[in-house]
Amino acid sequence: MAKYAFKSPPRYPVEVECTGPFRNSTQCICGFRCRSLRERTGVDHRLERLPSGPISKTPLYTVITGVNTNKSRPVKIADFAEHVRMMAADSDFRFSEEYEILRNVGCGQSYTAAELPANKPKNRFTNILPYDHSRVRLNQASDQEGGDYVNANYMPGYSSRREFIAAQGPLPTTRDAFWQMAWEQGCPAIIALTKCVEKGRDKCHQYWPDGDISTTVYGDVEVTRLTESSFEDFTVRELRLRKLHDPAAPRIIWHFHYMAWPDFGVPDHPQGIIRFALMFRSRLPHSAQNKPTIVHCSAGVGRSGTFIAIDRLLQTIQIDRPIDVFGIVHEMRFERCHMVQNEVRELLQFLPSSTVRHLPQSLGFAVKKKLA
Repeated sequence: MAKYAFKSPPRYPVEVECTGPFRNSTQCICGFRCRSLRERTGVDHRLERLPSGPISKTPLYTVITGVNTNKSRPVKIADFAEHVRMMAADSDFRFSEEYEILRNVGCGQSYTAAELPANKPKNRFTNILPYDHSRVRLNQASDQEGGDYVNANYMPGYSSRREFIAAQGPLPTTRDAFWQMAWEQGCPAIIALTKCVEKGRDKCHQYWPDGDISTTVYGDVEVTRLTESSFEDFTVRELRLRKLHDPAAPRIIWHFHYMAWPDFGVPDHPQGIIRFALMFRSRLPHSAQNKPTIVHCSAGVGRSGTFIAIDRLLQTIQIDRPIDVFGIVHEMRFERCHMVQNEVRELLQFLPSSTVRHLPQSLGFAVKKKLA
């Protein structure tokens, strides 16, 4: 139990039992949050002393702010401009609230496989580990420990629960496993959202043939670059996969490589990532849409999670359904840790503004008219 008093008059003690996402931030909530609400609304939101006895099941966060902590918060397209304005008011106060709610969503689930001694070196980051219940498992020829492991999780999309695979950028030692996953899962496309090196730091080992070399073998998967088309912010490659010593027919997999997205940030020009997402959907064969598309950045959580959310939002907007940015991020965080990572506040604001305000008219209806 902790006791704090506000500095500005009238002075009054607040005694609270902290639970939920703010259990380590008592002073921040009881001081800054309540004071901000009082100044903004003119209503005194101070807490009276809590009664003794059993602790209420109502989260403290909801008691103090009245904030809706439900996992779904759909907003109609016609109301979205006002929604964004309200969320951004008072120095992004409500975006900060949503960040605090989302921060610990999904935490506490097991990732036993990722911590096996044989698998620890396969993780690019020690704190980005795939949950056991949703991790992608490789077929293995023996019972060797860790033989089925790759740092990747199935992710829900607009059409199915396993529409995507969110993965870390391959390491030199996991490159072959990455291609094994792509082959075994029948992936029609790979979305790459990072450069191999950014600001002098390795972000992703190059795992595709480049330059004068058109064919490279990774493990027992042969990858051949058939075509390559460069655009302002991204490159699209058509690759052919062939399994060595396997009579199965070769497969085509599309490699969409977006290179204008900084780590721990958002693109300077939202239109670029929207064009990129639409290009991905236009090139993806309809017959292949029941297979998961691999999405990766460096850790496979920040930019990867944001792209998956954008793709879902674009398809939602196309059929004039309510937009639920919060619900999408909430759902993803149960499948892979830190999805949309610690830049949630910025990205929650970026996602709706970029997808709605800069949406091309090719989606079939006038979004601007709905926002007027």
